[in-house]
Amino acid sequence: MNNFQQFLQQGFQSIQEQVQNGNLQNIIQTSMESISSMQSDRDRRRYNVNINTWDSQNEVFSRAVDQKIREQNLWNSDLDGFYRSRGGDQFERSACNGNKKALFIGINYTGTQAELKGCINDVRNISELVCGRFGFQNCLYLTDEQQDPEKKPTYNNIIEAMKWLVQGAQPNDSLFFHYSGHGGTARDSHADEIDGFDETILPLDYAKNGQIIDDVIYENLVKPLPKGCRLTAIFDSCHSGTVLDLPYTYQCDGNVEVIENDMRKEIFKKAFGIVGSFIQGDQAAIASSLLGLFDGSISFNKPNTSNQATIEKRRHDADVIQFSGCRDNQTSADAKINNVSTGAMSYAFSTVLKQNQNISYTQLLTQIRQIMKQKNFKQIPQLSTSHPMNMNEQFIIKLYHYFFFLHQKSDV
Repeated sequence: MNNFQQFLQQGFQSIQEQVQNGNLQNIIQTSMESISSMQSDRDRRRYNVNINTWDSQNEVFSRAVDQKIREQNLWNSDLDGFYRSRGGDQFERSACNGNKKALFIGINYTGTQAELKGCINDVRNISELVCGRFGFQNCLYLTDEQQDPEKKPTYNNIIEAMKWLVQGAQPNDSLFFHYSGHGGTARDSHADEIDGFDETILPLDYAKNGQIIDDVIYENLVKPLPKGCRLTAIFDSCHSGTVLDLPYTYQCDGNVEVIENDMRKEIFKKAFGIVGSFIQGDQAAIASSLLGLFDGSISFNKPNTSNQATIEKRRHDADVIQFSGCRDNQTSADAKINNVSTGAMSYAFSTVLKQNQNISYTQLLTQIRQIMKQKNFKQIPQLSTSHPMNMNEQFIIKLYHYFFFLHQKSDV
């Protein structure tokens, strides 16, 4: 019996007991209150929009914890050893020889205070690369320059487009999603985010209908996918590092390294407990208070079972790969390069692929970071996955990739 069947059976038994005890009214009322509370919390996060902001106290706190993680050498540079020890070779990969679909979303927010310049250009450039060069033909475009109201990148249209993208997905299919626009953060109340914040994307009508939080993105883009279906998610967006809530993250700031996000989440969770509310004071005081993180109560050599619900949430049988333009606590630039408005990550990513038809994941991450450094962008590109990656594997979207490109920028 699977977990869902057990849940149903337990629910029916509880209802039967309540009926026998004459308490059916109570259980109905309790259930409705619970559902209402959950919906109220999601609505609160949806409408609490923060664009390109990272509170200074949050920034200091997050950087202090990241520094302690770095000092403890928890980022692993032995990529091959990590892949083998975590059973990466046992994961069922997609052959990506099935159907191919693509969804492109670009939002410039023209005429608003949040206006960007390069998002629609990004859609044009990335779609030319993906569709013209790699053979994606079943494509849907949502941009704010279109006149058709159903092609506007509104909250509802984006959700419906995500559903269109994954509808009917089968093992070995290859799907692509590209979003270029604003992103933000919202305080997480479910303790399932690494740094205590949900990452979000902002539709054209966010001022009226709110932002799309990462839980909703996951529910519509990742959760419906079957085992063996490829989703490649590329987020060039502010605060986008772990926006798909996947269990493993690789980053390049010199060498390519990997970390397990559930372990990192446990460290942040304990840090919140030690520090309480964000400490008022300088970074040195905060870092000193965080020394207790590594007192032996968190195991770094075996899976943590005290947070099994979150661990299971992050795992997925689909072959999901997400690129992001920056860490969760960073912004991603909307820039002008060679006199053309574009996103920093979009520019670096497309430049590397145009110059290299045969390139590994390690080489791709490394060269993206090199281009960003040459252009004086401080953002650190990341790659998150549903399974341990063989980073020496060739990156070939023409044959077997599902691309999700999410592009969020801040003005430069």
